[in-house]
Amino acid sequence: MAYTRFVREDEVACLARLAEKWKSPLASETAERIIEFCRLLLRWNARINLTGARTVAEVVGEHVVDAFAMARLVPPGSSVVDVGAGGGLPGLAFAILRPDARLTMVEPRAKRVAFLRTAVRESHLAGTAVFRGRADAVDRGGFDVAASRATFPPEEWLSVGLGLVRPGGLVLVFAGDSWSPGQSSLRAVNELRYETASGRGLWLGAFCST
Repeated sequence: MAYTRFVREDEVACLARLAEKWKSPLASETAERIIEFCRLLLRWNARINLTGARTVAEVVGEHVVDAFAMARLVPPGSSVVDVGAGGGLPGLAFAILRPDARLTMVEPRAKRVAFLRTAVRESHLAGTAVFRGRADAVDRGGFDVAASRATFPPEEWLSVGLGLVRPGGLVLVFAGDSWSPGQSSLRAVNELRYETASGRGLWLGAFCST
């Protein structure tokens, strides 16, 4: 792949390894946009707390991996809401990977909202919106897919998320690999188990609204 000279080779390598692991080839422009988003995140992180990561490689290996998982489970052309979007991980990285999806990122904190709006603008994501507020202020039943990472306990998020999707919609639950869908009264219609670059085990399940 032909990457621009402005992208460091080690950053390219870690993203290329991740894409290869997920069997998800990246166009050079897509890879560049993900890396530029990671750089923007780290620049803002010096002023407001957005991530514990300190390098682009760490952002990719520990957080962008969730975007690849999310991209695997979201149906084509879906409207997606990401509640508690924080620093845009995995939501904004997902939006870059999946331009066919229409993403709404929901975040109550003003400084993080300012970052997200800047990132959306600089990443040229015309189909992505940022809403300042909480889950209870979002249009109920208005989305195909609802996702949230590290904002609610899995069982609580499942309950909240089901109220945000239309009948037949999906709620994506991010959890550690010790959590299983058997702990919920609903059964996941799809699930993934995967690891971060540091070996942290994760689980992502998709639950269907009835």
